Amino acid sequence: MKMLNKIIGGSIAIAAVLAFSASTTQAATLLVNGGFETAVPQTINPITLAGVDQGWTTFAGAGSAAQSAVVAQSGTYSLLETAGVGNNWNPAGAYQIVSGITAGQSYTFSIWALTDTVNDTYGNNTAGVLFQLGFGNFTNPTNSQQFVSLGSSVSPDPHLPTINTWTLYTATGVAPAGATDASVYAMFQDNGSATATEHLYYDNASLTVTPVPEPSSLVLLAMGLGLPFYFWRRRNS
Repeated sequence: MKMLNKIIGGSIAIAAVLAFSASTTQAATLLVNGGFETAVPQTINPITLAGVDQGWTTFAGAGSAAQSAVVAQSGTYSLLETAGVGNNWNPAGAYQIVSGITAGQSYTFSIWALTDTVNDTYGNNTAGVLFQLGFGNFTNPTNSQQFVSLGSSVSPDPHLPTINTWTLYTATGVAPAGATDASVYAMFQDNGSATATEHLYYDNASLTVTPVPEPSSLVLLAMGLGLPFYFWRRRNS
C-alpha cells in the first residue's frame, strides 16, 4: 500500500509539473522575420513610412542598420547596427508594427544581442542596447493611444553585453485601452564617448503574449506538491 501511495503521489506530481509547464508555454511570436533571415529594407522616417505586419524597417541615425552574415545567434543572419564617433544619442536601429493586440493583455518583447567591439563607457540604463515595446492604433492614427514605451525597465540592465557573448533581453508591458497594434524597436544608442565605430548585433526577436498559468494547472500543481507531505504525515502519525 505504501508503494502504491508513492507511485500515485509521484505520478500526480509529475503530471502537475508537465501541465504547469504546458500552460505557461508562450505562443508563437507575433513578429515578422524575427530572426532577420529575410533582407531588411531601409527607410528614412520610422513612423510614417512603416507598414503594419510588414516586417522590419531600419533607420540609420548616426550609424547604420542592416542584415549581416558576420555572426548570428542562430540561422545565417542577424541585424548589425553600428554607432560611429560622435553618435551622441542619435541611434541607428530597426522597428516593426504588428496587429492583433488585445487591450489589457500583457506582452513580452525579447531579443538577443551581442557586441564584438570594445565596450564603451556606458552607465546603467543610459546607452548601448536600447529597445522599446509600445502600443497604439496605427490603422487609425488620429485615435492612436499614447505609447507605452519600455526602454530602461528591461532585464538585464541595457548596457552593452559582454564582448562576443549573446545576451537575452526582455521587456513586458500591458496593452492600454484602445490599443490594436504593437511596435517594437531594437536600437544601438551611443552616449558620445565612442572613439571608434562600434558594432551591436541583434537576433531572434519575439513578441508573445505573456503566459499566465491556467487555474486547473495551478490546482493540479498544488496537489502534486502537497501529496508527498500528506503521505509523510500519514506514515509518521
